[in-house]
Amino acid sequence: MLIVALSGCATGQYTPLGKAASAEVEQLKENVYRVEYRASAFTSQEQLDRYLRRRCAELTLREGYDFFQMAQRADVLGLSRRTAMTVTMYKDLKPAGIANLYDAKAMLAGPANVSKED
Repeated sequence: MLIVALSGCATGQYTPLGKAASAEVEQLKENVYRVEYRASAFTSQEQLDRYLRRRCAELTLREGYDFFQMAQRADVLGLSRRTAMTVTMYKDLKPAGIANLYDAKAMLAGPANVSKED
């Protein structure tokens, strides 16, 4: 029985931005936010990263921006797993020369593992 219960926690489900706790999204500047995603300790870091990118894409579009850059990562592993990033958002044309830049619409339209823009 215990194995079944633990395997159910391992996959986890994505929690949309609208259902996130207010402490998980903090506005730092006009176009800069700190975004956090929390999941079960059984959730892989790869899956948690996908969830965090999706949450950032949702926030980017909700705030009227098109692209986002993730930086300043903070990870915590305990009874749950948390990852937080500082997210800077950009409007209209894709800015050139910015590392870790994602297209928010492409992130939400594609599979959960959409990669960053080149």
